[in-house]
Amino acid sequence: MRLLPTLILFLFLTVKLFAQNDPLYNQYYFNQAMINPAYTGTHNVTNVTLLSRAQWTGIKGAPITQTLNATSALKNERLGVGLLAINDRLGVNNNTEIQGAVAYKLVFPNSQLSFGMQGGMVNYRYDYNDLNFEVVDQPILEQRSNFTKPTIGAGVFFRTYKYYIGLSVPRMLNINIEDGVSTSTRYKRHAYLSGGIILDRVAAIKIKPSFLLRAVQGQPLALDLNASVLFKEVWWVGLSVRNFKAIGLNNQFEINDKFRVGYSYEMPFGALSGTTFGTHEIMLSMDFELFSRQLALRRYF
Repeated sequence: MRLLPTLILFLFLTVKLFAQNDPLYNQYYFNQAMINPAYTGTHNVTNVTLLSRAQWTGIKGAPITQTLNATSALKNERLGVGLLAINDRLGVNNNTEIQGAVAYKLVFPNSQLSFGMQGGMVNYRYDYNDLNFEVVDQPILEQRSNFTKPTIGAGVFFRTYKYYIGLSVPRMLNINIEDGVSTSTRYKRHAYLSGGIILDRVAAIKIKPSFLLRAVQGQPLALDLNASVLFKEVWWVGLSVRNFKAIGLNNQFEINDKFRVGYSYEMPFGALSGTTFGTHEIMLSMDFELFSRQLALRRYF
């Protein structure tokens, strides 16, 4: 009975060692700063967002991600600064990432265009004590178990009251590790193209279709599609499809203009169907008026 969990854990380890991916999110369409530094300070408030995600619950070693994102608009709304902290665990791998972000906005009468950059460090740690070496061979231990690398990213974000579109590469540096014998690639840069629009032709109801296209060198393109409905400016309900391999239900409750609570549930198709209790994601987002020119208003992305 120990064979299946051990093989799954070993599979996670192999993927993490040689095909490191960015953390996944379901509720990025409410806070693009998690994937695009140009979103930093795009709204004239100070925002703090906390997000916790448990993916494929019920499978030992499945991904668990905690994210803290804080952003603020400064200097007559033109400048935005932010902090992104992520802890991402999968199998025996535990990554901790801290990045600072800055963005500059060109403000037009009915729209704005933002350019952003971020930079920091990411630490990769591997704990091999969870492996059952009666099943898994030991040469994997020759890989380095703890190292820290710099990371930088950039993006652009355009929005109006009705729609947005963004393009970003939040981690631009590939990470290669040499052990004296060979070189392994632990991370390949990801590029994101996102967009969405607000449709409000029906009284008290707004509809927001959105998408996210993700590109990684050597991997097929991945596409997320989402459609959310806002009822009476209070309750968001949405349905999402991730790369046509998982379907999710998203909810967000607007307590007021400053506080939002979100929950999403996602279930995979294919081989993992029936072997997991799905993916759960909880989000708390808070807007503060810390500076005299800041104003917390109802926003849709």
